[in-house]
Amino acid sequence: MSELEGRDLFSADLSAWAEEQTRLLAAGAVEAIDHAHIAAIVRDLGERERREIRDRLGVILTGLLRWGAEVDLRSEGWAITIDRQRRLVAARLADSPSLRPELPWMVAEVYPEAKARAVLESALFDDSFSESCPFTDEEILMPGFLPDPHGDDAVRGPDWWRREAVR
Repeated sequence: MSELEGRDLFSADLSAWAEEQTRLLAAGAVEAIDHAHIAAIVRDLGERERREIRDRLGVILTGLLRWGAEVDLRSEGWAITIDRQRRLVAARLADSPSLRPELPWMVAEVYPEAKARAVLESALFDDSFSESCPFTDEEILMPGFLPDPHGDDAVRGPDWWRREAVR
């Protein structure tokens, strides 16, 4: 297959192109490989991991912000969503540990959007939420951590919101 045919296959049928590139790599036919597209795809794989982590961090941060601000609306569903997203971020970081040092930058990048989403979803005012992320990286990823900025859990008892929902 010529280089031009390989590029046409890339545009026409990505799956068939990938199979062909895999066959060429396995056969050691390095000269026939579509180097430019392979380089772009490998670069995109790394960026895809970052996007996945950023998206999940946004869900976690929105959930934590709302959890702290909308005390009487807390629910098991929120806690489950936050926990599930944490597990998925942890799995991504386990698969790509080189991204862990980027976590502070990802949080800083995602926080403004998470705050805006918390404002929209809660119908609270923008100043109800901190301008900068009020959670540490450890808290964001810590299983079971849920903020209690007003001390409601201390007054009502641990997991009071679970009992309230059962009534």
